[in-house]
Amino acid sequence: MRVHEPPGLRFDPIATEVIKHELAAISEEMAIAVSRTARSVMVKSGDFAASVSDDEGRLIGQGYAAPIQLAHFDAVVASLRGRFGTSFQPGDVFVTNDPYAGVGHLPDVFVIIPVFLDDRLIGFTHAYSHHTDIGGRFPGGMSSWARSSFEEGIRIPPVRLYTAGVRNDALVETIVANVRDVVTWIGDLEAKVAGCRRGGEQLIRLVESRGFEAYRSCCDYLCMRSAETMRATIDALPDGIYRAADDFEDDGLGTPDARLRIALVLEIEGDAIRADFSGSAGQVDSAINLPFTMTKSAVYTALKVLVEPDTLMNAGFISAVDVVAPRGSIVNPVHPAPVSGRAPLAFFVLDLVLRALAQAAPQRVPVPGEGGDLMHYASENGQRVALDTFFGGWGARTNCDGIDGVAPLAFGAYGTSSVEILERETGVIVDTFEFVADTEGAGEHRGSLAVRRSWRFPDRGDAMVRRGRLKPSEGLGGGQAGANAGTQVCIGGEESALPRQTHVHVAVSRGDRITHQVAGTGGFGDPRHRSPNLVLGDVLDGKVTVARAKSVYGVVVDVANRCVDSEATTALRTVANPNGD
Repeated sequence: MRVHEPPGLRFDPIATEVIKHELAAISEEMAIAVSRTARSVMVKSGDFAASVSDDEGRLIGQGYAAPIQLAHFDAVVASLRGRFGTSFQPGDVFVTNDPYAGVGHLPDVFVIIPVFLDDRLIGFTHAYSHHTDIGGRFPGGMSSWARSSFEEGIRIPPVRLYTAGVRNDALVETIVANVRDVVTWIGDLEAKVAGCRRGGEQLIRLVESRGFEAYRSCCDYLCMRSAETMRATIDALPDGIYRAADDFEDDGLGTPDARLRIALVLEIEGDAIRADFSGSAGQVDSAINLPFTMTKSAVYTALKVLVEPDTLMNAGFISAVDVVAPRGSIVNPVHPAPVSGRAPLAFFVLDLVLRALAQAAPQRVPVPGEGGDLMHYASENGQRVALDTFFGGWGARTNCDGIDGVAPLAFGAYGTSSVEILERETGVIVDTFEFVADTEGAGEHRGSLAVRRSWRFPDRGDAMVRRGRLKPSEGLGGGQAGANAGTQVCIGGEESALPRQTHVHVAVSRGDRITHQVAGTGGFGDPRHRSPNLVLGDVLDGKVTVARAKSVYGVVVDVANRCVDSEATTALRTVANPNGD
């Protein structure tokens, strides 16, 4: 998408700064409207987004959204404009969940409203959220086991939900006839419509008060500024070709010894960067395929860690980055390839991009974080549906530890689902929610600990566990790997481990239990260079055992006196590092 040239004398830096913050406030107000009126636990935990585009469909500021969602907004509005041209009218509301129109997978439902002032299109407001169900063969609509798009659920191309203010009841009735947990589904849809309408009202007020030319001048500038910042960041990196490749160890169907190659060539020349996935495997007959829009989002998210924190991820930011993947590949599939279980591969691609960037900027790129693991449960009658996402935390950074138990940077404002809300609204009981000691990736700066969560079910039904990582989270700069993820089940009183797969389905009855542990994250730097006082703090907090402190970090902790035995630690580290390195 093009970025306009600087608007010259029309540009007013003070007015632009004011309008920039007014646009941010509009996105925040939209987010408040969505979160306070939605029904599902997923929205309450942050799995939604709201933002604004200008009259050309350019994303102006990401608003309340996670970086990993960036490319979707631009792609969905572009698909809408490509389908309907200029036939928008006041009172129209559009809806889509089509992965081949820019959406991530079918459970992600977008609402888009064109905004008019005096019959002039001035922009678009849009909101998305992950719905607890979308119909189809598998409850939740995000299993890797779907063999084609037609098994995944109801696919909604960009269509009018409202035409000039009149609701398309036939469309709503069709959706209701195909999804589980109808009340929650429709409640979340109406919440997004309310949020977009609220944003539209505020956008009209902004343009009325500031004038259309000033507003458009601001949009031009914000896109131009993000593009310039991104290009300056790239220009500061050393030119070169940086490669990262690894095998994704699940074909989505549980085939033993599956290996799907994901290959990245990252080329930096001047202020241009190109991420080329041409060496990657072809699309597969299971739903782990990654829509190209989400492949691009993974690249943009990785690059975001290098730019100034206040840089807006908008159309200008996107324009500075070239992403290439062959059509028909696993990272750019073509319809009817299923994509509902694409998230673990998205995390894998993000990991690869960060590790390629770390070759160019080893002191600036953090270890990728952990999270996005989840449990989905649907009762036999479809009336109880629970979707519970929780996170392990950040990977180690180049100058400090990862943060335990929070969503990684890629997930922005996401949070772990509230236990109280989950239990009250779904009947699922959370028996365990805890950090797991000695699971961090050791390093001079350690990674986050693994987090364990256990669910007990109220009725017969189907449960699914999504595991975001199949391999341990490797460290950077000499840091060690974090502990890997794992899942245990107790069915009818019998304990067993679930297979090491991205998506595992389990038939459960009342009182059965699933326990899942999110992976720990990798560390950064040599563990023997870690401050003994930091190791002591982790031991006293129960995050690292005395034995691990000694064997891995070379720190002897005197628990009785709550201190480090300095002489023993110096002696141990001297023996472990005879050259003093």
